[in-house]
Amino acid sequence: MEVQKLKISTKDGYKLAAILREPNEKRKGVIQIHGGIGLPQELYSNFAIYLTQNGYATVTFDYRGIGKSKPTNLKGFDADIIDWAELDMTGVFDWIIKKYPNDKKIVIAHSIGGALAGLMENNSKIDQLFLIASSTAYWKDMSKPYRWIMPPVWSFFIPVHTFIFGYVKSKKFKLGEDIPKGVALKWWKWSKTKNYFEDDLKKSAKLLRYDQIKIPLTSIQISDDPIANNLTSNKLLAYYKKAKIKVCEITPKELGVTKIGHVGFFSRKFKNTLWKDLIIEME
Repeated sequence: MEVQKLKISTKDGYKLAAILREPNEKRKGVIQIHGGIGLPQELYSNFAIYLTQNGYATVTFDYRGIGKSKPTNLKGFDADIIDWAELDMTGVFDWIIKKYPNDKKIVIAHSIGGALAGLMENNSKIDQLFLIASSTAYWKDMSKPYRWIMPPVWSFFIPVHTFIFGYVKSKKFKLGEDIPKGVALKWWKWSKTKNYFEDDLKKSAKLLRYDQIKIPLTSIQISDDPIANNLTSNKLLAYYKKAKIKVCEITPKELGVTKIGHVGFFSRKFKNTLWKDLIIEME
C-alpha cells in the first residue's frame, strides 16, 4: 500500500488535509470517505486501510476548520456547514475525477456526511453511494437519551461557546474536534427545526441536488444508534428520490456485541463482519 499525505484545493482554493491510500494490486475503484461533524479523518483510517487492502484507492480528508484542515486559531474563521458540501466534498471529488477519470467512483458517507452528499455540485458523477448512520437530526426525532441530552447542548453549549470563544471547544470536553462558529450555529439551527435543513436550503434552490443522484444507494442503519435511528435515517432517504435505495438494518445482537452506536461501525473489530459485507456489496 502506498500512502500519501496531500493538500487538496477546494472549489474556493482552501487547502484541505487529505490522505490518499493506493492498493498494491490493480485498483477496483476509488472511494471518497465523508466524516461526521466534529470527527477527524483519523477516526476512519483503519477502515480506509482495510478498503485499500481489498483493492480500492481511498481518500480521507478533514473539512475546513476540522482536524488538520483548521487554521491556527478558529476564532473569526469563516466556515459554514454548507461549505463542507459545496466546496470541500465537491472539491475533493473534482480532484478524484481528474486523477481517476476511468475508475469506478464510490462515496462512503458517515453521519452528516451522508446528508451533505446531496448538496454536492458533482454528485451525479458518483457511481455508488453508501450512507452509514446518516440521517436528519431534528432533536425530537432522536431516540433516548439524545432526545433529552441534545437540547441543552445546542441551546446552551453552542451559543455560549461561540459567543465567548468564537467557536465550539468540543475537544476540551471530549466531544470530538473543535467546531467553527458558522458550522456549529447552522447545525444548531437545523437540529431545532422540524424540517431540519429543508426550509433553509429552499432559499437557494440550487443547493438541493439530491435528484441528481440516480445510482445505487445503500443506507446502513444501526438499531442502537440514538441519532440516526429508523425515523431520522428514512427521513433523509426521502430526499434521495431518484436513487436506487437499499436499506441494511444492523443490530448488535446479530454481531454478538452489546453496542455499536453512532460511530461503532468504524471499529476494527468489525473488519471480518460489517466491513467484509460492505466490500461484497461494492463488488
